[in-house]
Amino acid sequence: MKVLCLFDTGVDRGECHLLIGLKQAGVEPYVICRPGTARVEELREAGVRVECWNILSKIDPTFIRRLRTLIRVCDFDLVHAFRKSALSNYTLASLGLGHRPVVAYRGIVGNLSYWDPFSWLTFLNPRLKKLICVADAVQEYFLQKRFLLFFHLFDASNVVRIYKGHRVEWYARDPGLEPILPALGIPEQARVIGCVSRIKARKGIRELIQAMALLPKTPAAHLVVVGKIEDRSYEKALAESPVCDRIHLLGFHPDAARIAGEFDIITMPSLRREGLPRAVIEGMAQGVAPVVTDAGGSAELIEANVSGLIVPPGDPGALADAFSRLLADDALRERMGTAARQRIQEHFNVDATVAQTLAVYREVLAAS
Repeated sequence: MKVLCLFDTGVDRGECHLLIGLKQAGVEPYVICRPGTARVEELREAGVRVECWNILSKIDPTFIRRLRTLIRVCDFDLVHAFRKSALSNYTLASLGLGHRPVVAYRGIVGNLSYWDPFSWLTFLNPRLKKLICVADAVQEYFLQKRFLLFFHLFDASNVVRIYKGHRVEWYARDPGLEPILPALGIPEQARVIGCVSRIKARKGIRELIQAMALLPKTPAAHLVVVGKIEDRSYEKALAESPVCDRIHLLGFHPDAARIAGEFDIITMPSLRREGLPRAVIEGMAQGVAPVVTDAGGSAELIEANVSGLIVPPGDPGALADAFSRLLADDALRERMGTAARQRIQEHFNVDATVAQTLAVYREVLAAS
């Protein structure tokens, strides 16, 4: 089975091991991804063919010409588009060259309009045979999607949920490495609530900052936010916070996954449209107790009150109550951290992702 796997970005660790697992199962992936991706050599060492290409836009004529050449020369059985722009370019490239079945991946809730012509080149394209959603919340969004309020475009036959898999061993802490947070100015004995996320309004960073002012004064908790700043709607809340000296926005950091393992609590306070936040998984895999909002797929990571706490989105008071509960009880926090690690190991495992993806490929080809 030859599968053209398309990315307009790099390949993350979970995707890398999915592709390697598919290769080991007898699939022949041909991967196109952005140049400079850290996982390219790992893929090539595993025998996966990789072509690096910098896709410039959702309609890139040069890339479309390259894809048309590949379609003619390589006898692909199936196409798996892992990114939206890769999917739109393939849709245009394949015109007039036959109808190879296409599988696509969707990682977030919402942001899809019938009135956007681009949508009909991607997830609303009737030639799309199967849509793989990263979370139940994403799948449900598509299953409820109606066209002009009259009929559904999607059903259980063409929309499935497959969690993106991990291995807890990937995140094992190296005892020989010095902790990162003290070197960044975080007091060594501080209790740290951490969030790893691009800073956008829908991520709830403003509400997270507001929650910090509602915590008890002892123990004095610090908030660390790691991620690229893309929106500054949090600035007013930060300027007005009486505990702003204990709030640290670090920006992008290349060792974000390792930093997540140094938190006492990891949180994702999203307001809406969350998929399956990788940063929370990385913290949970290292035994860090999570607190997330019930927005999108975040809550699916957690068995409530066993492997973490779930609160309503947009509620700083509820966030503060959850943080206070864990900060006040070391045994509870440690117990939930241990259960969190176990949950990732058992329910978000890359071997299951490989098996389920392979089953989708076989189903799609059998129906073609």
